[in-house]
Amino acid sequence: MTTTQRTSLFSQILAGMEPGKIVARNDEKRFAIIQNIHPEGAIHWMAVPFEYYETTEAMIQADPTRFAELVQFAIAEAHAHEEEYPQLGYGFTIKFHFGAYETVTHAKVHLLSVE
Repeated sequence: MTTTQRTSLFSQILAGMEPGKIVARNDEKRFAIIQNIHPEGAIHWMAVPFEYYETTEAMIQADPTRFAELVQFAIAEAHAHEEEYPQLGYGFTIKFHFGAYETVTHAKVHLLSVE
């Protein structure tokens, strides 16, 4: 389920209402990459859609094509930033969570450098 009435921390970062580092933003595709404030590696970014879905699973159920586009965006942006972030040239991991493990409500795809 998506809603415009509900906002998340990521929505607030994208709107400039909360601090956060936006690594990449595509207003046409309505996706962004935000740096994780609690990184699990040298690079830990989250690809998020501008629209709010409470969970990644909710996004997949509501619009699987949009979710696939989000994953493609994350991969393309990782490759696009390899020169600026050489660690990405050694490989990266894409992951997403289901269920109670999602600590911030908003559909997201994690992108982590290989350590």
